[in-house]
Amino acid sequence: MNQPINSSPYWWEAAPLARDAGEQLPNYSDVVIVGAGITAMCAAIPLLRAGRSVTIVDAGEIGSGASTRNAGYVSRSFKHSFGDLERKHGQDYAIQLHRELQQSVDSVRHMVQSESIDCDLQMIGRFMPAPTAAAYEALANDLDTQRRHLGFEFEMIPRERVRNELATDIYQGGALLPDLGGLHPGKYHAGLLASALKSGATVIPNTHVSNLQPQGDGQVRVETSRGEIMARDVVVATNGYTDTLLPWLRRRIIPFDAHMISTEVLSPQLVKRIIPNGRVCIDTNHNPFFVRQSPDGTRLLFGALTGEQPDTPEQKGERLRALLCRLLPDLGQVAIEHSWTGRCSGTFDLYPHLGTHQGIHYSLGYCFVGVPMGTYLGGKIAAGILDRADAFTVFRDRNFPSLPLYSEKPWFLPAVFGYYRFLDRRTPAGALA
Repeated sequence: MNQPINSSPYWWEAAPLARDAGEQLPNYSDVVIVGAGITAMCAAIPLLRAGRSVTIVDAGEIGSGASTRNAGYVSRSFKHSFGDLERKHGQDYAIQLHRELQQSVDSVRHMVQSESIDCDLQMIGRFMPAPTAAAYEALANDLDTQRRHLGFEFEMIPRERVRNELATDIYQGGALLPDLGGLHPGKYHAGLLASALKSGATVIPNTHVSNLQPQGDGQVRVETSRGEIMARDVVVATNGYTDTLLPWLRRRIIPFDAHMISTEVLSPQLVKRIIPNGRVCIDTNHNPFFVRQSPDGTRLLFGALTGEQPDTPEQKGERLRALLCRLLPDLGQVAIEHSWTGRCSGTFDLYPHLGTHQGIHYSLGYCFVGVPMGTYLGGKIAAGILDRADAFTVFRDRNFPSLPLYSEKPWFLPAVFGYYRFLDRRTPAGALA
């Protein structure tokens, strides 16, 4: 446990970032996309293949944001239950939204297959342990409703069988969703980037966009640290890294930090004992724990304490390591190799949002489901720009709320996550933190 901790994501070992190739900023592009993550690539690929020129501009290295820092889960997760949606908006709306959640999962499968991306996509199931009997019952009821209306299969795992999925005695049971899973997000992004470049994208890293100025002729002047570029359409796809480029948008995005670690190399026997069936796991607490095997089965990857102020990588890593060992005591005193942070974003209504404001397109606010939602809504952005019939989504042009007195710094986050910790500490799992 005395080895140096690497503060870069574990995913970068197999998928190192592409460095600045020195491309020049063009004078004009049909579409300029600000941000170079999953959303940007999944918007760029269909636009390029429809004959549009596309320039992707990022303030950092290409792929250095949350697209290669997340846990790589591919799921239908949503922050509102089917029952809540049905009560507030009606059964038809709840069904349509959950169908789109499934379409977001399908969009990842389709992208991996159609672009021949080697990213360790494994749809072998997701285990969702519940910290209390009440949470177990609520989960079972919601999943049963989804099965009746949508056909989504699941299996409830009682407490005595939890160790068949995860080597812990903390939880009161859980749910197995057999058609979900995970991938290697670094390899996924690298594959998307390769497809975009092959299709003719111009990709400009380390370039800050300082101003977007709509012109009278329907074009937009994009001012950057490398000069100006004119565009017919501009897409902002910066999610948790959204700055004050568009103050209206920044007031509606809540950025926060998520933290993860990877263990040292473990024996295959120990890895299998901890997660016997290799499924991705995330519990149902308000501020959840999530754990999975690395795609090659050599390590465990663990995340928790989302939204807390970042310590040094060593301090945060030690906190997560200690928490992981309490959650999974069979590990013993395991060492860690990587401890890193990624910037996520939420919204005040806990919905992803896609739309157009003053002529600028945006898609962001993914609330922990960046891989499927970035893939799916990136395609929807492209469909809208191309004026295709399949551009519709329930996430498009929704009312996008903000909060009075909120402009840039989310001053309320400590209180929100403090409240989550208060609620979770009343459960055996939450008490570990």
